[in-house]
Amino acid sequence: MAGPRHTARQGYAVTPTQRRELASRRLAALWLAPRAAAAQRTPLGVVEHHLAMQAQDLASGLWSIGVRTGGTVEDVVTAVERGEITRTWPMRGTLHWVATADAGWLTDLLAGPSMRAAARVLASVGLTEEIIAQAGVRWAEHLASAGAMTRAEAAAVLAAGGIDPSGQRTYYLLVRHHQLGLLRQGPIRRLAAGPASFEPTFVLAAEPRLGRGNAQTDPDASAGAAGQESSPESRAPRRPGREEALARLADRYVTSHGPVTERDFAGWCDQPLRLVREAVALTDGRVRTEQVGETAYLVHADAPPAAAAHGGDEGTLLLPGFDEWLLGYKDRRAQLTPEQERAVVPGGNGMFRGTLVADCAVAGTWRRTVARELVTVEVTPFVRVTRALRAGAEGAVAAYGRFWGLPARARWVDG
Repeated sequence: MAGPRHTARQGYAVTPTQRRELASRRLAALWLAPRAAAAQRTPLGVVEHHLAMQAQDLASGLWSIGVRTGGTVEDVVTAVERGEITRTWPMRGTLHWVATADAGWLTDLLAGPSMRAAARVLASVGLTEEIIAQAGVRWAEHLASAGAMTRAEAAAVLAAGGIDPSGQRTYYLLVRHHQLGLLRQGPIRRLAAGPASFEPTFVLAAEPRLGRGNAQTDPDASAGAAGQESSPESRAPRRPGREEALARLADRYVTSHGPVTERDFAGWCDQPLRLVREAVALTDGRVRTEQVGETAYLVHADAPPAAAAHGGDEGTLLLPGFDEWLLGYKDRRAQLTPEQERAVVPGGNGMFRGTLVADCAVAGTWRRTVARELVTVEVTPFVRVTRALRAGAEGAVAAYGRFWGLPARARWVDG
């Protein structure tokens, strides 16, 4: 089923006012503004709203949720322990937070391109289909009694079973068995105080899938409401059929990221434009097109009007490097200039620095150090540091410290 083809060019000829409006609407869609709403949100509600949230780095991923809830790291860890949310590899070969109930169908729908791309890498280190299957059997047997295992423990299980775990082989096998549905990430172990003190574990998925593309009709399409503790029923695996899965994909991505272009959508879920257009068409008009300058954007019918998307309550935000604020889009020029992007992603190597966001735009980068149970956040500004920016940044740094349960201070450095 083919979706509508937009005739507008995918350029970016918009005015500074339009860029700020786009950025403001995206902040609202991403639940980064208004800040007053954060206290009403739970980690599960945040993850379900986004459908999938970049979580390549665990500390960064934890804070991505925390900055949207205003809570603490213990809130997020508890949601993981309850089995409400998990990290897995549903698309782009990259770790994302997803609701545990969505992990199966989302991975079945989207993991194909990254699995095919990884086949040559697996073959180059001698990981045949037979060895992959053997690793799955060994881990399933171990987890049936152990319950959970760290990466080091996963490697030890392989070695005990006669499978070489050296180099990146254990990692590659873990990724593949998440994509095949045998495993998911389970409880997070806290090793010490501070952001760099957490270790993920791996557990058996609630409903292992032996192959891809076996989604069934979902008898209950509704997700748990944000701000409410989930019930056991809401944590049960959802099984939408293909068309319902595509419609959900478009609904949730555009709701949580819009306005977006088709190419933003295709890049985010690592799928061809034809599938993105099909997904949009399956929403029965809930996702529509809006013209801004020379570019056609996808927006959701339930999104607030542009004039109501913000009301001066965006605040100053300390966002992690791997956050949907930047990684949710192919074209990020609404959020930062090309020169700033080179500073945020130095060398274009895919490693994003944390960003200080003020007045709907990236105002600088930051990094943190922890010593003697004190978090120091070093901020490198892109703009003149006004009294308002300094006060806003110090408030954001204090919130970062409260999330980790440690005092935090800001230190301004030259670029």
